Amino acid sequence: MDEVAARAARLCTRLILDALQERTGSAAAAADPIPVDPASAWIAHGTLGAHTLTVGVVFVAPPSGEGPWYAAKQALEQRVGGTAKGGFLLWAPSGAELPAREPHRSAFITNVEAMMSRIVPGGHGEVRFPITLYLRKSDEEGGYLTARGGLAPYWSRFTGRVFGHYQLDATELHRPPSGDAYLGTLIDSIALSANALKLDETVSIDADDAWTMQRLHGGQGLTIIGEPPGVELSSGANLRRALRRTMQAIREPMRAQPADARVVAFVGPYASSKDQPVGTALLGMDPALFGGLDLIVLAADGDVTPLLDLTRTPILTAVESTT
Repeated sequence: MDEVAARAARLCTRLILDALQERTGSAAAAADPIPVDPASAWIAHGTLGAHTLTVGVVFVAPPSGEGPWYAAKQALEQRVGGTAKGGFLLWAPSGAELPAREPHRSAFITNVEAMMSRIVPGGHGEVRFPITLYLRKSDEEGGYLTARGGLAPYWSRFTGRVFGHYQLDATELHRPPSGDAYLGTLIDSIALSANALKLDETVSIDADDAWTMQRLHGGQGLTIIGEPPGVELSSGANLRRALRRTMQAIREPMRAQPADARVVAFVGPYASSKDQPVGTALLGMDPALFGGLDLIVLAADGDVTPLLDLTRTPILTAVESTT
């Protein structure tokens, strides 16, 4: 058995059990998951309170594979996870590179281990990695900035603040640190740098890429959830085809054993649970593919979000918050 994929399946099953336990207020447990063809899908049988439970975990991007990115992933998981005291997930946004050489590899390990030592079971944190943005002034006229990469969604916030036409290369930025304070300060810095540039001049700007780290209530080791740059399994036509194929593959295995509740969880390398196309892709599928399932959720960036509540069974009813 592929131990890299098996570890990812065990830890992500634990993530879903934690989420179900929080959702329902009932204790959740399961045996180790078993692989289903294709290997990016796994099924575990367990309990939720007094009820039987089947959980399917589907990786939008396979947790193991060939090539330099997967080799770096495996090496980092073995190096960091070998000393982990508990189960951890590190959510690498889609397309983010993993360091394979020094000194970046050691810096990566240091930052990850430091965060692992600080967060408690059930907790989250951000692992920050230094990156560089590049800003170029291409025209004296206008007041416009075009951005590539992680700041592309925020281009309008530069309107009226820059004088001239600028290109911002933010391709090293995949997920800004959470909260508007950091983003606001970064945009202020870029605007000031822009207005100090001469025509055809380029300046580099220091910034941080922030990846979510979470510690589970159980499990052991570390899994990095991500997707190799340029693969693009997590969006577009490739995603729709893969989801349909996987739903066809797991439908019968999910129903093969009696269970009071059946939950399928898609695990995706998205920068947030809101910025994802999985829900839309599922809505365009034949409803017969979901026969026998009770709940479909998405795990992304440390959150588990319901996508389709198919039966609204009381077993999976969310408890009212007392806070």
